[in-house]
Parts: sequence; C-alpha cells; structure tokens
Amino acid sequence: MRINQIIRFLRYFLVPTLILGLLSLYFTARHGLADTQLWFNGYYSDLLDHIIPVYTYLGDGLVFLFLLPIFLAFKKQALLALIFSALMTLIFSSALKAYFDEPRPLRYFEQFEGTELRQVPGVKPHYNHSFPSGHTTAAFAAWGVLAFFSRRKYLQVIFFFVAAGVAYSRIYLSMHFLRDVGAGAILGAFIALNAIYLSGKIKRPWAHEKWFANK
Repeated sequence: MRINQIIRFLRYFLVPTLILGLLSLYFTARHGLADTQLWFNGYYSDLLDHIIPVYTYLGDGLVFLFLLPIFLAFKKQALLALIFSALMTLIFSSALKAYFDEPRPLRYFEQFEGTELRQVPGVKPHYNHSFPSGHTTAAFAAWGVLAFFSRRKYLQVIFFFVAAGVAYSRIYLSMHFLRDVGAGAILGAFIALNAIYLSGKIKRPWAHEKWFANK
C-alpha cells in the first residue's frame, strides 16, 4: 500500500490530528507560551486530579506493550508496525528533545516572580526537555497504528480522542506547553504513517498471517 493510500484510509484519524496540531501551534504563536499555559492551568477539579495522572499513561512509552495483546488478534504485519512506531518514537522524540532542550512549564515560569503554576498533588515534577511532548508523540503513534489496523472509521475517531486526551493531560499536569503537544501530535501521526508503510514493505508470507489460525 502506497503512502497516499494509507493517508486516505486513515483520514478520520489524521485530519483531526492535523487540525489539533496546527491549532495548538497557532494559538501558542498568537497568545504566547505563558498565557496559553496559564489559561489551561486555571481549569481543574478534584476529580480530574485523580483521573488524569492515571490517564496520561495511555501515552507513556509502555503504551506499546499495553496494546500488544490487541495486536495479536491482527496479522503479524500489524505488530511489526507497532514495533516500528515504538522504535521511531524513541529515536525521534529523544533526538528532538535533546536538540531543542526547551524548559518545561515549571522551569519556564521560574522567571516570572509571583507567578506559579498549579501542580497536581502527588505527581513528580519535571523541568527539562519539553519540546516535543514524548507522551503525546507516543500516544498518536501507537493509537494511530491501531486505528489503521482496526479497519473501522468510528474507531479512528475514538482513538484520536484517546490520544488527544493524553495531549491534554500533559498540559493539565503542567508537564508541557500547548505547543509541545501540538508538535507531538503531528510527529506521532507522521511516525504512525511511516511505521504502517514500512511494515507493508515486508512481503514475506509470514507477515500476512495471523498469530493464531482459526480452527
């Protein structure tokens, strides 16, 4: 399958991802890092304080292992795509974080005397390597691959919202700026596309077999 065919098939996941990413970058450019972060930081609740620290793990690097049992129901090519997406996420996310070396919100706001971000109790703070958001990248990469192999348009939409929820969680926890998650969403979708494409290039018969034959 050519890359343009993958894009067309996965459009119900990719189009909202692109819109989310571009709007995130636009509003950050328009209103600035500080103002956009303070706006998000002003909306919180005790319920979200309990839910979001757990929900954010849907974009942790371990999400690839979490989804692995689901991929055993597909052809072996699907698991290859998941593995490729995990490796590319690790490489691209780590390299870009090291290259840009941007401060996270908690470090960034240290320059503004008298202005402090609200932190969720019990969540370990991080201060460096903000751009792009690794959790968001992993979420859109992993759930994007699953969206493709699930073969259902409505599931593509659902998995987009799962990944978008991870993006929001990173802002809510004061771990990342809106800019960081916007870039992470676009990067994750790019990784998912290429992982699917590369897995399709493997023409070995075993790659197109299911893990468990129907009997």
